[in-house]
Amino acid sequence: MSPSLGNPMKRPTEFEVIAEIANAHQGDPETASQMAEAFAQAGADAVKFQVYFADELLTPDHSRYEHFERQSFAPEIWAELLPTAKRCGVAVYCDVFGAGALEVAARHGADGYKLHASDLSNEPLLDAVADKPGRVFLSAGGATIREITRSMGRMLDAGKRPVLLHGFQGYPTRIADSRLGRLAWLRGLFGEDCDLGYADHVAGDDPFSLALPLFAMGLGATVIEKHVTFDRAAKGVDYFSSIEPEEFRRFVAHVRNCDLAMSDRPDGMSDAELDYRRSVKKHWVAGRDLDAGSTVMANDLAMKRVEDAPGEPLPLQHLVGRRLLQNVPVDTRLPRRLVETTVWALPVARSRSSRLPGKALIDLAGRRALAHMLERLKQCAVIDRIVFCTTTALEDDALCATADGAGIDTFRGPGDDVLARMVGAMGDAQVDIVLRATGDDILIDPDYVTRAVHHHLDTNAEYTDAKALPSGTEVEVFDGALLRELLELAADSSGTEYLTNYIIDNMSHFRCSSLPVPERHAHDWRLTLDTPEDLEVLRRLLEHMADIGKPTTYRLDDIVDYFEANPEQLGINAEVRQRAAPITVETTMHWTRPSRRSGDNP
Repeated sequence: MSPSLGNPMKRPTEFEVIAEIANAHQGDPETASQMAEAFAQAGADAVKFQVYFADELLTPDHSRYEHFERQSFAPEIWAELLPTAKRCGVAVYCDVFGAGALEVAARHGADGYKLHASDLSNEPLLDAVADKPGRVFLSAGGATIREITRSMGRMLDAGKRPVLLHGFQGYPTRIADSRLGRLAWLRGLFGEDCDLGYADHVAGDDPFSLALPLFAMGLGATVIEKHVTFDRAAKGVDYFSSIEPEEFRRFVAHVRNCDLAMSDRPDGMSDAELDYRRSVKKHWVAGRDLDAGSTVMANDLAMKRVEDAPGEPLPLQHLVGRRLLQNVPVDTRLPRRLVETTVWALPVARSRSSRLPGKALIDLAGRRALAHMLERLKQCAVIDRIVFCTTTALEDDALCATADGAGIDTFRGPGDDVLARMVGAMGDAQVDIVLRATGDDILIDPDYVTRAVHHHLDTNAEYTDAKALPSGTEVEVFDGALLRELLELAADSSGTEYLTNYIIDNMSHFRCSSLPVPERHAHDWRLTLDTPEDLEVLRRLLEHMADIGKPTTYRLDDIVDYFEANPEQLGINAEVRQRAAPITVETTMHWTRPSRRSGDNP
């Protein structure tokens, strides 16, 4: 009977642990079945059997022929054993040592196949495995790089992403022969096209047998294969490198813990690490009593830890040389709102649109959509300058004319690089805060623009969103220096139509904040302009605002009042879905590229 083992708690993981049963069943199908069940309960993600027939594995005069003939199972045994093992709730993989073995394994439901290093020159078998559905494992232990390269090529040609499995059986393998460094070498050669694995064969009674595979994980192995047995002391077939069920359970626990320690993005911080940062990071405080109207100098400031300080520390250059707006007592933290800042709005739009062509020039209640948005921005007292950003395409000439008619300056730049347009619009000017408004969001609320800027300054943020507001009524707030830095560090800025993703995907390394919004104004309403359905919603809304004498001066309270009185209007575009960023948008940063412009490295 197999040992009674409770199934340990599992979690989704990118690391896979395979219990290699091999010939530890001693030629007994019942034992093989019991082992599959026991090690599935002990935490394996998969079990693996060796499927072979002596007459296709070796010649009859081979000294090991009779041994393998005794250990092998007939096809009818595999017909029962493989489905039984699959019912244990784990993947079932098979080492296949010939075409006959492959057909038996495939016929009875194997989830994947491993080719031994001795078969990496067996081109017919390689091709046959490549043609089968399921995962493919290529054993690299004892294989030359030329054999590995050729077999990898055959799998890639067949559309497979194989697992390249390092390790070999030395009965047992000496630690010195494990050569884990080869994993890094293989990853450098093939890492883009395969997953890496490590098949451990260190002596099962060596304490290092539980640790060595964990080192392999650190070198890039995401598949770990471990030989198993019920009783190592019995010294049966394949006992040398095997561990028993309770040892295997502990081993799996170690792997899961390593997974927890390694599997999150290495360039991000956990919530706990961010909490730690907030508790220990120093902030700039007044080194002495400072008077309103004075210019802040470096020797006026000291950096100290501040209890319960909101937001992140502020880079020194945002304070030094700025005029104070109020008196600041000694040891008071200096948020950015206490010094003068320059705020620009950079609305962006272009004529090209796949879902609603020419939407920026569509008439809404007697005013073009773009002109409506610009009028809303002009009501924001906090904004020092507005520059409309569009493309150099001839089709956008009409947009420039609309901006000019509203008394707004224009900057024209690349069609696919919104960030380059925005940075180009700033030129060499000292722009502290930038409001990004898209041509789709014409209902921008001037009061919330002011609130967002003040919140941005209070929290020393580099990026502030107002996503709790209905879409179409909000803006995003950026530091001007951050936009310059993003353009310099982004691996590819051509996807910055989706600029927010460049922040979200690297959020641990930017000072980010979200504007709190009262419940009355926090709604998941789609009030953006991107489809014919959106157009109908906005047309009715703005006609109502014109009727009540507020064609462009309405506020969010007025919008909420309208939809509370006319909730059916929200159903017009309720089925429209916001376009997600294409999966090809690359938001990776070249962090080590020197920042020549902003110097803003908190």
